[in-house]
Amino acid sequence: MITRLLASLGRRAPLILASGIFIGLALPDLAAFVRPLLTPSVFCMLVITMLRIDWPTVGTHMRSPARLTLSLGWVMIVCPAIMALLVAPLDLPPGLKMAMVLYAAAPPLLTAPALALFAGLDGALALIVVVAAMFIYPVVLPPLAFALLGIDLAVGAIDLMLRLILLIGGAFGLAMLIRLRAGLPRIAELKHHLDGGLVVLMIVFAIATMDGIAARAIAEPVFVATFVAAVFAVNLGLQALTMLGFWRLDAVPRTTLGLVAGNRNLALLTAALGTAVDPDLFLYFAIGQLPIYLLPILLLPIYRLLTKPRQASEPGRKNT
Repeated sequence: MITRLLASLGRRAPLILASGIFIGLALPDLAAFVRPLLTPSVFCMLVITMLRIDWPTVGTHMRSPARLTLSLGWVMIVCPAIMALLVAPLDLPPGLKMAMVLYAAAPPLLTAPALALFAGLDGALALIVVVAAMFIYPVVLPPLAFALLGIDLAVGAIDLMLRLILLIGGAFGLAMLIRLRAGLPRIAELKHHLDGGLVVLMIVFAIATMDGIAARAIAEPVFVATFVAAVFAVNLGLQALTMLGFWRLDAVPRTTLGLVAGNRNLALLTAALGTAVDPDLFLYFAIGQLPIYLLPILLLPIYRLLTKPRQASEPGRKNT
C-alpha cells in the first residue's frame, strides 16, 4: 500500500508540492515540530535526486564544455556579483541584501530539470548545469561570500566549505553505493516510488521552512511584505537578466538558462549553516519557496510564448 501511495505521489508531484507551504503556515506548531528535520530532509532529497540523475547524459554534456563553462560562470559568479552591485545602493534591511546576494550565488534548484521538461524546455541542459553547479558550490561560495562580497555568515570560509562538501559529497557517496548495490534496472523500476519519496520529503521540507514565518508576518507585516516582494523580484529578475545575457542563443536554451538562474537552492546553505543561520536569511529562504513553487506553473504560458515563435521563425538556427 505504501509503495502504491509513493508511486501515486510521484506521478502527481506538481499538483501537491505547494501544499507543504500552506500547511506550514496554517499549522505553525507542526512547522516548529518538523523544523529539526530540515537538514536531514535536504540530505535525503540530495540522495534521491542523485539516484534519479541520468549520469550518462551528464557525461555526454561534459564532452562539450564550452557552453557549460560559460553557463556556470554566469550562474555562479556573474549573477551574485551583479546582484551585489544592484542591492548595494538600495535602502533595504542588511539581512535582506545579504540574502538576495546569497540566493543569486546558490546553485540552481535540484528540480530545475523537471521544471524545464514540464515547460517544454531543454531538460538535459538544465540537468548538467544543476549537477555541475552543485559540485562546485562548496568551493566557489565561501571565497565569493567572504572575500568578494564581504558577507559574514557566522562561520569561517573553510568551515563552511567543509560543511557543504560533507553534505553534498556524503549524499553523492550514499547514492552511488545504493546504485551499486541495487543495480540500475531496479532503480529504474522504482522511478515513481523514488519520486513519491522525494515529494514526501519536499512537503516535510516546505512545512519545516515555515516555522515562525506566520508569527513574524503578524508581528512585522511591512518587513515580511518587503521580503515577499524581494523574492519574486529576484527570481524574475535573474530569469530576465539571464535571457538578455544569452540573447545570442536560440529561444529554448536561452529560456532554459533563465529558468535555471532564477530558481536557486538556498536550502544547501541553510542546511550547512544549521543553527548559525541568520534569522533574516532563513526568512528569505522560507518566503523564497513561494516563487519557486508557484512561478514555474504561472509562467508556463510565457515560456511557451518565448520559445515557440523563435522555433518556428528560425528553424535552421543552431543552439550554440
